[in-house]
Amino acid sequence: MRHRLIVLEVFIIALSSQAYVFVHQKQRTFTGSVGPRFDGGSTLESSTDSGDLPPALPAQPDTNDIRLEPFLPAADSNYRNVGPVGHGDFIVSREGEPRANELVNDNILRIVRGNCTDLEVNTLVWKCLGYRFANGAWNCEKVFPKWRDKYPDPPDFIGMQRVYSKQVDEPSLRANQQLVRSIPAEHKQQLRLHLKPMGFDGFKIATLTPNKTRRAQCANWLLYYREHLFGYTLEDLIERRNRREDEKASRQVQQQSIDEDWRPPIKEVF
Repeated sequence: MRHRLIVLEVFIIALSSQAYVFVHQKQRTFTGSVGPRFDGGSTLESSTDSGDLPPALPAQPDTNDIRLEPFLPAADSNYRNVGPVGHGDFIVSREGEPRANELVNDNILRIVRGNCTDLEVNTLVWKCLGYRFANGAWNCEKVFPKWRDKYPDPPDFIGMQRVYSKQVDEPSLRANQQLVRSIPAEHKQQLRLHLKPMGFDGFKIATLTPNKTRRAQCANWLLYYREHLFGYTLEDLIERRNRREDEKASRQVQQQSIDEDWRPPIKEVF
């Protein structure tokens, strides 16, 4: 009975969201003309991806159809534990550690092209963040400490329900933004670096949807993880961070000493 009430509630919210989207679509005209593109290197959620635009269906990549189709099974809190993953071309498994073949460019490209489900994208990101699936549920024993404090349960980075009301979607929006912020500034162009040679040129701004944008940002984070974090234990990463902070503090002390010892040159004038 509780599950039915949850589904009914989400369905009512979805109908309200669809009505808003219909009006919103009437106010915008999307063309196929070439314009600015988004390649996952910057956060557009606050402006272009405010949660008002519905996503294209994942089975239809590169489509201009932005109509919303809510995915009601994701309203069940247990969907993350039992929903199908890894049954198609996308390589991912709930169990175990992240694997190298889950992080190859071909697999990441399937994310931005929509050739995998929202749950599969989330599952891969969860594993890379340290969440582990055991005994029918996810645990946070190996999660990066800051993430564990903020998200003891794995958050939905995509918005799997595809219902873009504030009540339903805001947690997904905030979690995705937090993921983007965790990438150092010098590593925010991973999609362009690794996927452009494979034919990914980004998205036209006019065709962006919350789903496309969040998928690109998850893919960008996964590439950053693969290049700079994959293969290291949590203890290794903490030790590396502490060593980097110690080196930075040492440089600051040395620079301060140089600044204090410096005196302006004195030239006698007769």
